[in-house]
Amino acid sequence: MKIKNLEGITTEELVDVFNLSFSDYIVPFQLTMEQLESKIEAEDIRLDLSLGVFDSDRIVGFMLHGLRMEESELAVYNAGTGVIPDYRGKGLVGKMYEELIPQLKALNVKKMVLEVIQENWPAIRAYEKMGYVVSRKLDCFSGKLDILNYNKEVTILEVSEFKWNEFVSLWEIKPTWQNAVHTLEKIKELCHIGMAYKDNVFVGYVIFNAMSGKIHQFAVSPDYQGMEIGSSLFSYVNEAVKGHDVYVYNVDDSSASASCFLKKIGLSKKVAQFEMIREV
Repeated sequence: MKIKNLEGITTEELVDVFNLSFSDYIVPFQLTMEQLESKIEAEDIRLDLSLGVFDSDRIVGFMLHGLRMEESELAVYNAGTGVIPDYRGKGLVGKMYEELIPQLKALNVKKMVLEVIQENWPAIRAYEKMGYVVSRKLDCFSGKLDILNYNKEVTILEVSEFKWNEFVSLWEIKPTWQNAVHTLEKIKELCHIGMAYKDNVFVGYVIFNAMSGKIHQFAVSPDYQGMEIGSSLFSYVNEAVKGHDVYVYNVDDSSASASCFLKKIGLSKKVAQFEMIREV
C-alpha cells in the first residue's frame, strides 16, 4: 500500500471512499459530489495536504485538510478522516499522520484542529496518542422549530452583505472552522442574513442556508437577552425554511444560554462532539 496526496484524485473517487468510510459510522454520513466540492471550497481544503492510502490504484483511506491563518498563525483543520471497513485496524491513520507532520512543519503550521463524536472512544484515544487534547465540547441540535412567542417590536432586516464588525461584537463563543468568517465568505451566495433591530438598535443576527436548513451563526446582544430577540430571529428562519427541519451544528457547550434557547424553540441535541487541538 502507498500513501500519497490527493491532487490527482477525481471528485468521484473521493466521494466514493468518503461515503463508504462513513456508511457504518456512529452517525451515518453521506455526501453528493456537489456537496463535497462545496466543502472543499468553503473549508479551504488543500488536496496537496490531504492524503490517501492506495492499495494498487484503489483508494482505501483518506484524510482531508484545510489550511488557513487563525490569529496570525497557520492552522490545519482535519475536514474528514476515513478508512473503508475492510482496511480498518491496520494503523493507516497513524501512517498518514507520519507522512503529514513533516509537511506541516515545513510550512510552519502551528496547530492542527479536528472534531470527533464523543461516543467514538477508539478515535479519541488514537488522537490522544498522537498528541491531541480536548479544547472544548460541541453540541449539535436539529428538529422543527416550535416558537410560541416572539418579540413583535423587533424588526428583522434581510441584508446581502456580512457586517462582521457588528456581528463579531455580539459573540460570546468563537465559531468552529465550518462556521467561521472565512468559511461563510466562501459560500456567501448560499447564505440568508437576518439582522434584528429594536428601537433602531442592532440587537442580534442570524446567518443560515434556507435550502439545507443549516444555521451557520446566530447571536443576540447580551444587553437584550431574555427579550425574545432570538425567537424573533428564528421565526424569520422558520418562514424561510418553510417549516422544515433546521440544523445547528457545533454549539460551544460552555454557552448554557445558547443550549437552553435552542431547546426552548423545539430543537433537540442529537450529537455531542469534542474539538481537539494538537500543536505541530
